[in-house]
Amino acid sequence: MTALRTWLTTFVFLATTSAALADHHVSLEVITEKGISITALQAWNKLLNGKGADSVSIRSGREGEKVGIVESGQGSSKSYRVTAILSRKETLHLPDGTKFTKRTIGELPTWFNKIKVGGEEELKRRPGGDGMTATERGEVKSSLAKVVDFETKGQPMGDLLGSMRELTGLEFRATPATIARVKMEKAEDEVKGISAGAAMAILLRAHGFALVPKREVGGAVNLHVVSLSEAEDAWPIGQPLTRSPADTCPVLFQFIDVEINRTPLEKAMGAIGGRLKTPIFYDHYKIAQDKIDTNIDVRFPKDKTFYKKILDHILYQAFLSIDLKVDEAGAPFLWVTSAKRG
Repeated sequence: MTALRTWLTTFVFLATTSAALADHHVSLEVITEKGISITALQAWNKLLNGKGADSVSIRSGREGEKVGIVESGQGSSKSYRVTAILSRKETLHLPDGTKFTKRTIGELPTWFNKIKVGGEEELKRRPGGDGMTATERGEVKSSLAKVVDFETKGQPMGDLLGSMRELTGLEFRATPATIARVKMEKAEDEVKGISAGAAMAILLRAHGFALVPKREVGGAVNLHVVSLSEAEDAWPIGQPLTRSPADTCPVLFQFIDVEINRTPLEKAMGAIGGRLKTPIFYDHYKIAQDKIDTNIDVRFPKDKTFYKKILDHILYQAFLSIDLKVDEAGAPFLWVTSAKRG
C-alpha cells in the first residue's frame, strides 16, 4: 500500500513550475531604435506588461547597446535583467536570437518561464522533437534499463507503477481521469526480468495507455501516462536491434524436427516458448481492437526447420505476427501483435 500511496501522490501533484518561480525575479528593459513613434511605444508598453516579466521599462537606445541577460543572486532567489531591442519594424529582439512581433507576443510568457526556471542555460538548450537533448535522452534510457525484479502479473497497476518509480527514480504524471482509470486495472503480463522501460510500455499498452517521457522546463524528466490516442513520442516497446536477429537471439534460428496437428494455439505457443527461454509478450490492446480470436487450433506440416519460421506460420493462422525486439538493457524478447492492417 505504501507504493500505491506514493504513486498516487506523485500523480496528483502534477508537474508545475510555480514553486520554482516564486523567488526568481525577471526585469525586462527594452531599448528602442530610432524612428519608432510615441503611439507605438505606448502600445508596446501595454503589450509587454503581464507577459511574464515582473517589471518592464522602455527607453531610447544608445550607440553600441546590445541585447543581454545579467544574472544576480544565489540559490532560489536569483534575479535576471533581460535587455531586448525593439526595432523600427516593431520586432522585439531577445538575447537568444528569438524574435517577437505583435502577432506572436502571446508566446512571450513561455520564454520568460524558461528564464525564471533555468536561467540563460535553459535558453541555450537545443532539444530534439521529443523535447530532450541527446544527453538527456541517454540518461532516461539508462534509468529505464534497470531490470524489473518483482512479479507483476495480476498485480494492481497502481502498486506496480509505484514500484517502477522506486526502481527508476523517475516521477509519473497524469490527468485525474487517467489516474482513475489506471487505478482500476491489473497487469496482464509477467514482465519480471526485462527492463523497466519495455515493461511499463507493455503493461500500460494492454489497457490503452502509453508512456511518454517529457523534459519539463527547468530540467526534470517525468514519465507522463497518457491515452494511446493522445500519445506522441511514446516510449517504444523495444529498442532497435544493434546486431543481426540471429546474433541477438540465436535459439530463434535453431533447426528442429516439427509436426503440429490440430493443436490449440496457446498450447503450441507454450511448448515453443518453454524451449526458447525468451520472453513472449502479446499486444493485448491491438488484438482486442482487431477482434482476433486466438482460441483456434493450428497446424504445421512435418518438417525440419527453425523456430522463427514455425512461429510465423502458426501465428499467422490466427492473423497474428511476431517480431524480435530488445529491451533497454539489450535483452531479447518476442512481441506478438495483430497482422491485420490499420
